Amino acid sequence: MAPHARNLGASAALVGIVVAAYSVTNLFGNLGAGFVLDRWGRRGPIILGLAITALAVLSYAFVQSPEQLLVARAIHGIGAAALTPGAFSIIGDWVASDQRGRAMGLAGAMIAIPAMIGPPAAGLLRDAWGADSVFYLDAAVLAITLMAFAAVTRQLPYKAARRVSQDAAGADTTPGWRLMLSANATLFAVTVGVGVLVAHLPIVLENSGESAASSGFSFAIFALVAILVMAGPIGGASDRLGRFVPLLLGLVGVVAGLAVLAIAEGYGAIAAGMAVFGLGYGLVFPAATALVTEAAGPGRRGRAFGIFYAVYSLGVAIGSAGSGRLAGLFEDSIDTPFFVAAVVVLVAVPIIGVIRRLPGSQ
Repeated sequence: MAPHARNLGASAALVGIVVAAYSVTNLFGNLGAGFVLDRWGRRGPIILGLAITALAVLSYAFVQSPEQLLVARAIHGIGAAALTPGAFSIIGDWVASDQRGRAMGLAGAMIAIPAMIGPPAAGLLRDAWGADSVFYLDAAVLAITLMAFAAVTRQLPYKAARRVSQDAAGADTTPGWRLMLSANATLFAVTVGVGVLVAHLPIVLENSGESAASSGFSFAIFALVAILVMAGPIGGASDRLGRFVPLLLGLVGVVAGLAVLAIAEGYGAIAAGMAVFGLGYGLVFPAATALVTEAAGPGRRGRAFGIFYAVYSLGVAIGSAGSGRLAGLFEDSIDTPFFVAAVVVLVAVPIIGVIRRLPGSQ
């Protein structure tokens, strides 16, 4: 998106605004989408969101100015806001409580796989046929997904299945507000770390004399390990051990990964740090999303996941912006952002423990 904005004549400042526009509108859209998903069901908002997203992505190939691109980006963020909360709400509605950790892990892997292969694939397409080819292909994939989703979910009822409220015996009996607070506190801490990685790791690698491709490989290692954890037997650990055990172990893994990155010397150590970070993330995500599912009944699950993914966007944004600020303040210590992120995640561990034991009615 940044090169495309530059090619349209955007200044450096406007490029940043264009890139950020999606995240900003998506963050607020997540909050609003939750109410829509609970009020009008899952199917309609997802179909509408897919349609808006496909049209917005297609419009990227036809805009003539950076200002038009900015508008398209904002619409894209709003249109996509219902997709992930809606999809996870459907999983929560239809999967029994003793299988939700496994189901959420598989769903998380399905997010991580395209996140791993999408950027390099887009780069190859752009180099071969130009940026417009990326937008055409993306819009086509979204259109096909829309038709497939509409066909498969034709019999999906307006409201979630009645049996959802009957499987509570297998769910965590902790009061719902504690579960939601625990999930969001965990997610915020972890995504602050993700934001630091996205913004700061490429700079560290560049200063170390590594190629630009090294950054892509580093994130591929993180994504691959997270995928293997979430899609493998470990992904269902929270179904067997309870949600909080893998949640806390995952936080410790994320802290360890950030600590390794902070003291790493050489690309091998950086790759190891990214692998450990991916292990922690792979433990956290299924457990946290399962907690959100159990924190809210079918009538409030859309809002719960809307808040969850808004927190995700907020954590990444704060981590990205904060890492730049810290790097500017401590120019002599390039590893400071990793240390600070590790402390943020480490602080979340006792906080989650305290939340777990706060008084409240069952």
